[in-house]
Amino acid sequence: MSDTKPLAQLVLCIPGPWSDRSELLQRIIAGSKGDYLFAGRLLMHVQTKHVFELEHEAADERMAQAFAAAGPHWRDAPEMAAIGSHRSVVYLLGHGGSDQNVQALMLAAQALLVAGGLGVKVESSGLAHAPQAWRRMCAEFALFSPYNAFVAVVGGRREAYSCSMHTFGMHDVQVFEEDSAEAVEVARTFSWYLYTEHPIIKEGQTFACAPDAPVYVVSAGKGVDYGPDSLFANPYGTWQLRRL
Repeated sequence: MSDTKPLAQLVLCIPGPWSDRSELLQRIIAGSKGDYLFAGRLLMHVQTKHVFELEHEAADERMAQAFAAAGPHWRDAPEMAAIGSHRSVVYLLGHGGSDQNVQALMLAAQALLVAGGLGVKVESSGLAHAPQAWRRMCAEFALFSPYNAFVAVVGGRREAYSCSMHTFGMHDVQVFEEDSAEAVEVARTFSWYLYTEHPIIKEGQTFACAPDAPVYVVSAGKGVDYGPDSLFANPYGTWQLRRL
């Protein structure tokens, strides 16, 4: 029996000015110049044949608060204020598991921004991005920008952990460390290493952020328990790091 894990479902939330589905359709056609087709609940890129599910819903009065909580670094920007004026919401659904899948989803979200979208919130990590920031990341795939688009690193008391590495079919990272700032740095550096280098990791290996930095031992663990149905849950597991 195969133990292959299913590809992670990715959900992007994009509020916009669309009064109804018809206006959304017209704006997608005009903005993408024929690159995307929207029919029923499906959005397809004509050239690559990548297909995404698209759900169009009514405005949500909680949207501005949700974006502000997920995007504190641009909370006071005019783009954040515009979220409160949205007239409807699009949820764009796709699958991760590979850079190709993730990049295609990011480009589809960019097409929705061109069609008037006001921002992008990643439902599998709780990050929110302003339109300009998302467009920049779509232009910087060679610089590993999907990591910054999808992965959050959360610091807590004596630990830090990554969230949403399952986007790429990878383990998340959990670091146990008395120094909270150090824990965040190690979690960010190790998860970045996993994404950019695709190393083969085995239990008992050691890792350090620099030659003179503290050394950590790697072990497999369950990681943070979000519940099996949460978009945050990582079916691939978690690499846990403890100081040697």
